[in-house]
Amino acid sequence: MSNNNNTRICEFDSNECNGRIYKVGDKVSIPETNIGLISCEMFLCMFHYNKFILNENHRLQKMLQVCSHPKHQIYLNQSNKQTNSSLINIPKRLINVLGLDEKSKICDRCRKNTDKDPEYLQTEEYQAPIPIKSNNQDNITKIGTHTYALRNDILYTQAELKQLELDYQEIISQISIPYEVSLSEKIKKMSNILYKNQHQLNQKPIYNPIVFKEMLETADKDLIGFFDELYAGTNPNTKCDKTNENNKKKLVSLCYFLASINNKYINGLKADIGSYLQTAGASASSIDTLSNLGFSVTRKTVNQQKLLIANEHQETVDNYCLQNIEKMFFLNIDDYHNIHRRNQPTLIQTHNIFHFVTILLNSNPNILKISAYSSNNTSVHNPIGVDSKLIIKNFNEIFMNKLNSCYYEQNEIWKQFLIEDSYENRMELFTVHNYDGRIQNHQELRSMINSKLIDFVLHPLHSTKDYIECANLLFKVFEKLKNNNEQDYLSDCIIPTICDWPGQVNIRRAITLRNNKGSESGIPLEILSLIPIIGPLHISLNSRETLFQTYHFFFEMLYHNLFGEKKVLSQKPKQTIINFILNLTFQGWKKICNVVINRFENSKDAEYRMMMDLLDNSIPLTLDIYAVLFRSGFFEGYLEGVVRIWVLFQRLRRHNYNKAPLIFLSDIFYWTSNNHPIIDILKNHLPIFNDYFVENFHSSIRNQTAESNSIQQIIQKAKIIDAERTNNLSFKEAFINLRNPTTFKTKLDYLEKKTSLFLLSLFDDIYHNMGNTQQINRNKYPNFSLPTFNINVDVKILPLAWNTQTKPSDNKFCDAEKCLLLLSNNSNLANNNNNIVLTCGHAYHKQCLDLLKGNCEYCFNYLSLNIEKNITSLKKRLFTPLKDNEKPLVEDEDNDSLSENNNDENIENILEVIESNIDNQFEILYQTWLNY
Repeated sequence: MSNNNNTRICEFDSNECNGRIYKVGDKVSIPETNIGLISCEMFLCMFHYNKFILNENHRLQKMLQVCSHPKHQIYLNQSNKQTNSSLINIPKRLINVLGLDEKSKICDRCRKNTDKDPEYLQTEEYQAPIPIKSNNQDNITKIGTHTYALRNDILYTQAELKQLELDYQEIISQISIPYEVSLSEKIKKMSNILYKNQHQLNQKPIYNPIVFKEMLETADKDLIGFFDELYAGTNPNTKCDKTNENNKKKLVSLCYFLASINNKYINGLKADIGSYLQTAGASASSIDTLSNLGFSVTRKTVNQQKLLIANEHQETVDNYCLQNIEKMFFLNIDDYHNIHRRNQPTLIQTHNIFHFVTILLNSNPNILKISAYSSNNTSVHNPIGVDSKLIIKNFNEIFMNKLNSCYYEQNEIWKQFLIEDSYENRMELFTVHNYDGRIQNHQELRSMINSKLIDFVLHPLHSTKDYIECANLLFKVFEKLKNNNEQDYLSDCIIPTICDWPGQVNIRRAITLRNNKGSESGIPLEILSLIPIIGPLHISLNSRETLFQTYHFFFEMLYHNLFGEKKVLSQKPKQTIINFILNLTFQGWKKICNVVINRFENSKDAEYRMMMDLLDNSIPLTLDIYAVLFRSGFFEGYLEGVVRIWVLFQRLRRHNYNKAPLIFLSDIFYWTSNNHPIIDILKNHLPIFNDYFVENFHSSIRNQTAESNSIQQIIQKAKIIDAERTNNLSFKEAFINLRNPTTFKTKLDYLEKKTSLFLLSLFDDIYHNMGNTQQINRNKYPNFSLPTFNINVDVKILPLAWNTQTKPSDNKFCDAEKCLLLLSNNSNLANNNNNIVLTCGHAYHKQCLDLLKGNCEYCFNYLSLNIEKNITSLKKRLFTPLKDNEKPLVEDEDNDSLSENNNDENIENILEVIESNIDNQFEILYQTWLNY
């Protein structure tokens, strides 16, 4: 067998391969059962050579061995036990009697029966076995568990001595005393294996107990059963499965610790522990103390390893891009500012806020790269830019009819395409804007295993020039691959760029100027490979906060009703609190919506319609746009959700975000009408067009940096975080507890029912105040008085119809300009099934609405006007030439800043005091409403 295994690969190249590579020679005995699998001249590793040749031959030989006794079958049939006895070498005294070869084997049953069989006893060659002498004069002595007969007559005859020697040799030949490997020897063997894995094979520590055990036993047969023996010492029969699994992981770490004591260079586990301790904020003295105990490497070693990781970052970037060069890349580019700020300025500086840029690439092995041009040579960039006419056309033909019904009603139709509405998934919705990678839900998304930090640099992101300069950092990476004779990715392929509003508008401005002025714009051609798309996470975050702040007067009433008047609800609470309250409100509404709608029937009362729009349309829409529609990958639903969310932003006059969805919709309608391949990728792989990855990365940096960190330390930490997401993945999976923030189901059910009771009481007041909502001025944006809430509000609080030029009529039911039914103004027809009140608040007779092709004419005119108005304003920004002293295109009003600090504002504190069960109270009031 050849020893040259440098370039040879085992024929069964797999995870099982281990040991040296052997060549199957022509003298090797290949088992008959494996002739079709193994052939001469084949190369096999030690593991597969043993498995398919040596072990199989041994198994076959053992199967072929049978008892050679001529009367074996007769004795077997006479026996009560039909199982085969173990084979022994034929006693010499029976060789001639049975006429067998001296190498023959017979079973123990046949040997005993031979000494009883008259046929053999009468032969001359037969010699009886020497019996153990029983003599009352013999001294029987017991030593330990063994009994010995000490004979008085110590003299043996020649025949007896000869027979004794024969019997002794026979017994010795049958006894195989195995070589027992000591514990210390096993630890040495294990240490040699682990050292080889770490320093010769460059393998990471193995933390999976099953894989670890198989690795040891495959590498050295003397270690077979070693791990099982350790596990047996943990008394597993008295413990539950979860505890036993945890104990197995602890035994793996114990093995590494024992090996490291044997050889200090086996420090893979200790290096992972040291790295994690530093990441978790442990002090240098703490890490060094644990190092002295043998549980970690020193802080100095940790720093050296992390510095090496940071210095090798660029090489890992090149490797990542090269490995995925045939795949489509997805770019996140966002600004990051150090959140550790002084409350008061010092004499030296007013603040210590550092502004960085994060450039992050993602890829999916199932998504191949695509060209910027479709098969009919249509560019991915619309030559018109943001096309208002195309948007209005699609609104009129597709979406206006859909806007007639509320989002909740539409969601019920889509259920088969969406994430299951379970208790566990509702708990997960509370953390949808929590980017902590330790949270258990959606671990694949939170782990970011397919993402790569391209660069993290000190640079502001205020102007279009800033974005161009940062994009050039990405372009240099691909230019380097091009110079190394790799593909010129940016010359033809596109990179979807998912970002917030400033990123979208600035990159789109650069693209617009490059398309219109070419090289004279001073913008690199590579900018055309970027396709800016508004991030769904930012849409969700801004819609929730905008809705919550706009209707704060309502949520504050609910908050005090649930948790007491002394509880303070800030104007801008933490995202987890906003999510929690929005979810409680919607779940409470779902329990009672049918009885409320039944009581109010087709009422056009402004206060009632305001609450219906909030509860049945706006709240579930903001909850679902990202967490359900987007993450379910349901493109049709997400597209309609973006249309609805833009209508909400427009009505609430949310600056910037009344334009951001329009750009997305313009691109989608353009790509669809021209069959550009990017639309198929969006439909089939929607969840990867995500801005979550960069927010997750920023969260990791915030958790692992401190106010005292310098700029260089923060940059180094970012690169280390990027590397450790994959380097320490197995360590984190094995030993770091995942957070699973949950609320007790009973408490949540209580709060939902209490919310239902609050809403029933509120709607009862609204019912008795019907018709009393009044417009109190005629400003551009008039104010209205809400009698139930006893406040004056901006018209944007009311549904869409009140924001149009033609508000719902108080004097007649049908709001159609040319009502077809003259009797429609008769109050007796108010309950007629022919009457329809749309979600916007306008009411029509069915025949009148059919005449309008199912579209509310007033709302369509309002939306069309604002689409053109917003896009005209947007294009003015996009076509503005670059200047030397660029000013930001947008104000920094994106709702991504830190929430106001409020120690009471966390779910755990809120739920500390929960009252007793209110099921009976809920059932009584619900039955009362059923009778209305």
